[in-house]
Amino acid sequence: MAQLSLYMDEATMEGLRADAAARGMSISSYAREVLEKRNSHATEDWENGWPPGFFDLYGSIPDFPAIESLEPAPVASLSF
Repeated sequence: MAQLSLYMDEATMEGLRADAAARGMSISSYAREVLEKRNSHATEDWENGWPPGFFDLYGSIPDFPAIESLEPAPVASLSF
C-alpha cells in the first residue's frame, strides 16, 4: 500500500485528530475515507456536466444568459 506524508500546522492536525476520534477511526483511516469520498463525489457532481454548486449560484449575476441557452460543460477528467 502506498504511503503519504503530510505537513500541516498544529491547529489543522488537531482538527484532523478530533474528527478521526469522533468517528472512532485512526487518522490514516479517516484521511483515506475523506479523500475517497471527495474523489467519488467530485465525479458524481460532474456527471450532469456542471461543476458542484453551479445551480445554487445560477442567477446571482445580473444579465446572465437564460438557462435554456446554456450547453453542458465538458466533464472534467479527475486524476490525482
